[in-house]
Amino acid sequence: MKLAVIPGDGIGSEVIDSALRVLRRTSRVIDSGISWDVFDWGAERWLTDGVGLPDGAPHLLRANYDAVLLGALGDPRIPDMAHGREILLGLRQGLDLCVNYRPVVLPGGTVHLYRENTQGLYAGVGGAIRRGGIAEVAIDECVYTRETVERFLRYSLSDLQRRGSRRVTLVHKSNAVPNTGSLWQDVFRRELREFPDLAGNEQYVDAFCYHLVRNPTQFDGVVTSNLFGDVVSDIGAALMGGLGLAASASISPDTGFALFEPVHGSAPDIAGLGIANPYAVLMCVVLLLRHCGFDIPADALEQSLSDAVRTEVTTPDLGGIGTTDQFTGEVLRQLDLKLPAIDRDRKRMDR
Repeated sequence: MKLAVIPGDGIGSEVIDSALRVLRRTSRVIDSGISWDVFDWGAERWLTDGVGLPDGAPHLLRANYDAVLLGALGDPRIPDMAHGREILLGLRQGLDLCVNYRPVVLPGGTVHLYRENTQGLYAGVGGAIRRGGIAEVAIDECVYTRETVERFLRYSLSDLQRRGSRRVTLVHKSNAVPNTGSLWQDVFRRELREFPDLAGNEQYVDAFCYHLVRNPTQFDGVVTSNLFGDVVSDIGAALMGGLGLAASASISPDTGFALFEPVHGSAPDIAGLGIANPYAVLMCVVLLLRHCGFDIPADALEQSLSDAVRTEVTTPDLGGIGTTDQFTGEVLRQLDLKLPAIDRDRKRMDR
């Protein structure tokens, strides 16, 4: 397995360092091993060369790598986040990463949230005239093609079925946004016929947010559009305990190529202090391993994270007294207790 690694900005390089330490340890139980190349795409490159995503980058990644691991993007020296938009939107669209999966892991179970990742209000259609005056007009248009909605829902429903889910909720706002809302409803109902083991229901986004906060474990699978998924996923992160716990995977339904990214942002206020929480990026490693078919080491790492986060060396955002390095060290210690058993089992099976 070969990865493209983009540390990015702020705490990105700090949490990516934790991820690479864990990947080196995990690589010992994967026959093919894991290797990676590091790319300097981020604020410094933008400020120096004016380059966010280099020409041909999506083709380079598809041709030479199995997946991308991204740290974080965002820098106060670039207040309009121009470089981040160029990199993130360029990768999502150039690599056809139209499915964004964000697990909301709770004591009572996991809510599997799927967000469409390339169209909707984030398609970049619109404009403004007479800027700065009382006559200014600003327009952003929500654009969805049936093909994209079909591909997104077909993949998401199939993935939920593979996970053993029994319920799926479509989150929309067709009462106020009837055209794209009705498109989503129609495609959802048609696609759901192919998955008889999934019971489907639909909720308006405002009502869904209310019910998610009050009783999140009533939900199993959730599918929604780009903007609503962006909002709902942060509510899910808050229910878990904070953005420092939130991981994501952006996936191409056709090629399987994927980008894994913690959603906490670059956190420039704590960059360089050594207290960034690497939990989310390590959960990204869990998702990456599972996506590539390495379920056993993924399970071991997820359990190691669960054990480590209950110790005092968890980072201050979760009430602990640990540093990034100390928490990563504890995860590695827990992993060393679990991976030897995997090594033994594999060798026994080989014999």
